[in-house]
Amino acid sequence: MGLFFATLHTPILAAENNASNTSTSAPSVALTSIAQYEVPSDVPDSLPNHLVGDLGVAVYSSNMSIGAIGTQTYPLPYAFFDYGRFFARIDTFGFKTIKMGYGYLEVAGQVNLDNYNRKSTITGATFSKLDPVPLGLGSFQETPIGGFFMYAFQDVNRSQGQIYQLFYFAEFELPANIKIYPLLGAEYLTQPYANYYYGVSPKASQTLGYPQYTVPGTTNYVTGLMVEVPIVDDWYFNVFGKRKFMGSGISNSPIMANSYQDSLIASLVYRFK
Repeated sequence: MGLFFATLHTPILAAENNASNTSTSAPSVALTSIAQYEVPSDVPDSLPNHLVGDLGVAVYSSNMSIGAIGTQTYPLPYAFFDYGRFFARIDTFGFKTIKMGYGYLEVAGQVNLDNYNRKSTITGATFSKLDPVPLGLGSFQETPIGGFFMYAFQDVNRSQGQIYQLFYFAEFELPANIKIYPLLGAEYLTQPYANYYYGVSPKASQTLGYPQYTVPGTTNYVTGLMVEVPIVDDWYFNVFGKRKFMGSGISNSPIMANSYQDSLIASLVYRFK
């Protein structure tokens, strides 16, 4: 992944005043036309008219640290690109609307793999949760000091809870054109969302042997690192590791085996320019 976006540079128009032909009391028709052209109202800026970014294949692996410890692994497509108003950024995709700061107000959805199938460490009974379907609003702000990702999602699937995210990516270039992207961030899960995935209902308590537990709204903190290695021409290999430190509301749940969750994405991509 790279924080790379095509920028459409607006040409700077200049006009020379001819003192012998131009009145100082009123603008000429030519100057009026130029002023109108410099502030177009119907042409968005920074929106490439072709695909710009990475497409490829990836292997996603996660350890949810829930119940009997185990790793879930999935082969998935990989996408981090812009095409007009449409964007895809690994697990987040959507459409850009109005210009806002260094980015746009975005209508977005997220591929969230918080689903799991686990076994109770007490009774051995299997328990599972379905994928959330987060839909909402947010923005990616590509500033001079790094990229900020800010989103508010509503899970329209089982939990009916909300997810609020704020992440920061920096970029550093190493020898041999290798780039690294450190990540820092936080997410807040409202009570319905957190309790659906990490709580223990009275019925589940009887089946699984864990004591009943209701999870409150909880803030989790995230650190990560992405490494981008050029292979040949426009082919790249990326590795993105992330650790989520669960807040006490979740880490105190009896189904949790650890107070953190790890994920890893390894991808082979082609970069469109």
